[in-house]
Amino acid sequence: MGRRKIAGIAAACLLAIAGGAAGSVRAANVDTPYIAEQAIGKAPKMEVYMTGSKMAESAKVSGTIESMNFIMDGDIVSFEESGKGISYIILMDNSGSVNNEQFDEAKNQLISLRKSLKEGDGMALYTVGTDSPSGEKSQVFSRSVGAKDKKDKKSDCGKIRDIPYLKGVESKTVLYRSLNQVLKEQASPDMRTVVVLITDGEDDSKGKDIDNVSTAKTVKEASVPVYGILLDRKPTKSGNAAEQDEKISYTRNKILAEKNCRGYYYDCSVDGTAESVKQAFETIRTILQKETWVVNLKAPTNRTAGRNQLALIVDNTAVDKVSVDYSDYEEDRDAPAFVGTVEEDGGNSITFSIQDKNGVNLSDVNEASNYMVKSAAEEGDGKIWVVESVSAAAKGNEITVTLTVAEDFYNDSYTLRCTNIRDNSQDENKMDAEAGFTIENGLDARKVAVKEAIKSWWWIGLVALVLLIGVILIFIIRRKKMEVSGINPEELEKADSRKIWLTITDRSGAIKDVEWNVEGSLFVGRSNICNIYFDDDRLSKQHFVVEVNKMGCYIEDLESTNGTFVNGVKITNRRMLLDGDVITAGREKIVFHIPKQELAGQAE
Repeated sequence: MGRRKIAGIAAACLLAIAGGAAGSVRAANVDTPYIAEQAIGKAPKMEVYMTGSKMAESAKVSGTIESMNFIMDGDIVSFEESGKGISYIILMDNSGSVNNEQFDEAKNQLISLRKSLKEGDGMALYTVGTDSPSGEKSQVFSRSVGAKDKKDKKSDCGKIRDIPYLKGVESKTVLYRSLNQVLKEQASPDMRTVVVLITDGEDDSKGKDIDNVSTAKTVKEASVPVYGILLDRKPTKSGNAAEQDEKISYTRNKILAEKNCRGYYYDCSVDGTAESVKQAFETIRTILQKETWVVNLKAPTNRTAGRNQLALIVDNTAVDKVSVDYSDYEEDRDAPAFVGTVEEDGGNSITFSIQDKNGVNLSDVNEASNYMVKSAAEEGDGKIWVVESVSAAAKGNEITVTLTVAEDFYNDSYTLRCTNIRDNSQDENKMDAEAGFTIENGLDARKVAVKEAIKSWWWIGLVALVLLIGVILIFIIRRKKMEVSGINPEELEKADSRKIWLTITDRSGAIKDVEWNVEGSLFVGRSNICNIYFDDDRLSKQHFVVEVNKMGCYIEDLESTNGTFVNGVKITNRRMLLDGDVITAGREKIVFHIPKQELAGQAE
């Protein structure tokens, strides 16, 4: 008796003794500890069908596709308890090489299987016996079971009974070609689907080369598992027996190997009885219904990954990868949204949180142009505050954001608007939402307005003060009623020689008194050709000139770069100097004095 048949009988006995108690069921017929039989994904969810000698409902399962992580979503239940549907695709060898008695029993078991299907299940049955190595499989029927199945069930069972047994010794089997076709058609199944081979392992598909044939590779990379019932092969009078044994060995050891096909095969070739075929069907149905577990996983986002490989960890044990088409996804129409309230965080910062079930795009969150902070205003537009920096911290699907603006906030009401911040979903929904907030520990807007006004308009006050002083001086001068007679006006403008006294404070703070006899003009600047010169890069080479005549002393700016100031007022024309006037040029300050004897002369 074959190893797998013995294992199957032993498993049935153990199940009977255990009474099928919850948590005690194991795939005792399967040798591998954990097998990911099949995975069906629709982002962000993944449904995995697991079997194996150590797999149980208490297992801890996680998975990855590239950099996408999956965690368990709910409890693990057996496939039978889940109430989900299953689709069978059966390839049956009806060539003359298979055991006649076992072939008939296989038809009886297929009829029983067809009758047991519930609404939502499916079954497609093909025969792979032909009269030529280049032949094709023949469809017996293909059906998805509906609510009104009685008539269809009767029809299908009749078709199964009528499957012919090709008695001719020249009949061929196109098993590999048919298996390749079926697996390629099932690249993206939307429900649990299994392929079941009822065969003696023989294959005559044209173009096949045992070790280089692509069938085993196709089976390993397929999205659906392959199960097998190996029938006894009838001795043939023609053909190479060694070659036939090699083909059967290849089917058994490479195509139907557990880790390759992710399924199970029952070997009925040992005793060649019909009873073993019946036992094979019962064992496979037990594995499929009672010893397969449904594991629901979930990713943090509904991002897709196309056709890919799902890697699983079960109870800290790595499981062989399983192919899955992860191209479909659940549509997400919700954009990221505010969570909680906007809080003030210092003089010029606010903190708030945004959230999305698929996560929030961190690069969008860190883009300052995606935010607008505006003062509330009853009429017209409020002030817009320039966002200077953004910092963000993620925790799960929620991100806490701190915005810093260029100026301190006033005590006022504000509006924060977030735009163009995408979620991490496949749909990439963009956020466009507003949130109001109030600053209570900021600046007083009125005081700030007064300070700003002073900073902006101080010069107007200074001009007004100078004008007032000028009016007062004019009034005083007119009241003196000074009379000048007997002097030729032309003589007054002629150059004269006068002594002046200058108190010079240079940029280093050094003070020096200088008495100078001015004959006509006194030039001051940066160039050493001037009468008085300073090493000051803010002075022009010839910055200003002091001229004397019979009327008095005058100062005139020589179109300097930075201007000349008298008593803090920039001069634009020739101006008379009075005793005590302060001349500012560059970084230098010069106090103009007229010696006492000169003042006495002027008074006379």
